[in-house]
This record gives sequence, structure tokens and C-alpha cells, in this order.
Amino acid sequence: MQEWPLIIFTLLIQLSVGSTIFTTFTLIYGADNLNTQEKWRVAIPAMLLAFVAGALGLMTSTAHLGYPLNAFHALSHIGSSWLSREIVFASLYLGMLGLATLIALVSKRVVTALMLIASLLGVIDLFCMSAIYVHSSVATWMHFNTYVMFYATALSLGAIVAVWRISRCPWLPWQQARRLAVVCGGILIAATLVRLLEQPLYLTYLHNVSTDAVTFPHQPLIAFAQSGTTRLIAWIILTVGTAVTTCSLQTHRIGRGLLVTGGILVVLAEIMLRFSFFTIN
Repeated sequence: MQEWPLIIFTLLIQLSVGSTIFTTFTLIYGADNLNTQEKWRVAIPAMLLAFVAGALGLMTSTAHLGYPLNAFHALSHIGSSWLSREIVFASLYLGMLGLATLIALVSKRVVTALMLIASLLGVIDLFCMSAIYVHSSVATWMHFNTYVMFYATALSLGAIVAVWRISRCPWLPWQQARRLAVVCGGILIAATLVRLLEQPLYLTYLHNVSTDAVTFPHQPLIAFAQSGTTRLIAWIILTVGTAVTTCSLQTHRIGRGLLVTGGILVVLAEIMLRFSFFTIN
């Protein structure tokens, strides 16, 4: 398996973008009820996590290149290459997130507008990242399933980080913290359901895909079936992880044991699904 750098890169960037989106949502949602210090205390750990994950992701991506210094040449094709656009928007996203994090560390206040811009750049970066595979010559990637999987991963991992952060802030007004946690849990459930409900459409596409205009795999269904066991286990783990995470929100306070267990299961499922994605080519 030569795609581990891409697996790590895509998952870390999606974790970073998802965490940034949910942190921004928390700042906007709590704008009327949290003072400057409370916003800083809620946001700064998640911002640091998002920045470190994004930076590690970009560094890992260079391991996939035969000659990493050639990455700078990719920037010269932004008008025609999704890879160039992905590099540009990933850099802009990480730069804006880094600026927001640096200002937060120095001034002890979070500039919500910068986080909103970083979130928007992150969403665009995920679109470019997905488009690289959708516009490839690999039949199993050339479907909107790729967009669904990449965006859903960002939302799932971001929701887990957000609930974890809320659980570590016992000083937050409980009613507000619970509403935030429930919204995050709802988005996690929705992201899981959308992926599951979309799978029949993806299978129909694989049944009908023409291999005349594509290079790999020559037998998409056979390639898809070869990783069927891994994919089935991953879907089960993801479903259980989502359910366990949701159950952590049923108690008076967030059940940290259930949250940790559910979060680990969701992360494990995401790794297995991404492994399966890159093996069917």
C-alpha cells in the first residue's frame, strides 16, 4: 500500500477543516452569551488542534511526491489543475487559521471574522481535494460519492472534536452547552446517514460505468468487492461509534467515557473507509 501519505494527509486536513468549522459555529452561536474570555477559553484548544493537524497534513502530503521540491511547480497550473488549486487553497486556509490562532494566543481574544474566512477557505479546499479524484481516470473515484465521503468525514471528525471541547468546559452555561452538543451530535448522525443512504446510488453507478474512457480499475465492481469486508466492518464501526457518541449526550452532563469510546470508533472507521477508498483504483 503506497497511499498511506495520502490517507494521512486527507484525513488530517479534513479533521482540521471540520474542527475549524465547528469552532466558528460555536463562536457565532455563543456570540450573545459568552464574553471575550469565555470564547477564547472554548476556542483556543480546538484552534491549536486544527492548525497542528493541518500543518502535519501538508507536511505528510510531500511524502507522496517523488521529488517534494517539485510541489512548487504545481502552483503554476492553477487555471487548469485541481491539484494546483488544492495546494493554493490548503495554503490559504492554513495561513488564515494560523493568523487567527496567533492573534488569539497573543491578544487572548478570538477574531470570529478570521475564523469565518478560514472556514470558507477550508470548504473550498475540500472541494478542490475531492475534485482531484472525481476528475481522475479512476472509475471508482469519478462519482459525487467522493464529495460526499470527504465532506462527511470533515463534519464527523469536526463534530467529535466539538463535543469533546464542550465536555471539557464545565463552566459553560449548561443549557447553552447542551444545545451546542445536541447540534453537533445531530450533524454527526446526519453525516453518517447521508453516506449510508448514498451508497446504493454509488453501487448503481459502478454497475453501469463504462470502462472505455477510464484507465483503472478495468473491472470496477471486482475491485470494489475485493475490499468489501473492510468496508462493511468500517460501516458497522462508524454506525456504532455514532450511536455511542450520541448516547454520551443523554446524561445530565456529557458522558466522557461514552464520548471517548464513540470518538475512537468513528476515527477508526474513517481510517478504514479511507484505506478502502484508495485501494479501489
